[in-house]
Amino acid sequence: MIVLPIVLGAAFTLPNVQPETPAALTSLSSLTTAALLQEAEEDKIDELWHGNVNIGLSKSEGNADIQTYSLDARAVRELDQHRYTLEGLWYYAFDADRPEADGQLIQRRALGSAKYDQFFSEKSYFWFSAFAETNFAALLDLRWSMSAGIGHQWRDDDQWKINTEVGLAYFDEEFDDGSQTDYMAIRAAWDLWTQVTETVVFGHFAEIFPSLDDKDDIYGRATTYFEAQLSERMTGRLSWVASYDNTPTVDANGDRLKRLDSLYLFTLGWTF
Repeated sequence: MIVLPIVLGAAFTLPNVQPETPAALTSLSSLTTAALLQEAEEDKIDELWHGNVNIGLSKSEGNADIQTYSLDARAVRELDQHRYTLEGLWYYAFDADRPEADGQLIQRRALGSAKYDQFFSEKSYFWFSAFAETNFAALLDLRWSMSAGIGHQWRDDDQWKINTEVGLAYFDEEFDDGSQTDYMAIRAAWDLWTQVTETVVFGHFAEIFPSLDDKDDIYGRATTYFEAQLSERMTGRLSWVASYDNTPTVDANGDRLKRLDSLYLFTLGWTF
């Protein structure tokens, strides 16, 4: 009987000891938290835009005093089933030897496009696209189009990226002489990219707009390039930018302009 009170008294007077968390569990919890933070940071990075900006210029002196400037850029953002693409091109050339009265401007071209893709399966998507361009030498005041359709991504890996698209488009073009045409068209496009070597890639994009009203009204444009990685962020690119109009306008002398406009560029670029 004397033992029981002693035992109870000892129990009430013992210090409040908390069970220790094993070191292994503490370490595991820290690793899990770090992994979640890293994954959240990667998701945040993936939501940002990535792409490239390329700049080119040239100048000749002596028998010819010609200067040219070019700027083109592309930015892409991919988020879940959504993909956004913005592209732009600006090119300017003038001959300082020409009298100002005759016009020193040789060429001025500008083009901008925007595209949205909504994936409904792993490789297929709906798309909406719009572009606008001007071309001084082709007497083009404004050409623009809006289109929508369906696309398929045949490959999308480190070696190949291949897309094809088809849809309907509204097409409109206005020339400096005041002539204007608009029509419904089919838009067919393809986009190809491949890693040629560890530091060189090849890319080709093209889209064509055959009219549904007149079989002779056909417009197309394409960009083909080789790009070399010069450093972690710097690239060198050799590209061919082509624009084709099957029914070009006529100049002031009544002569029909050429169907194909080609622009060859060597540029230095930066990726982001």
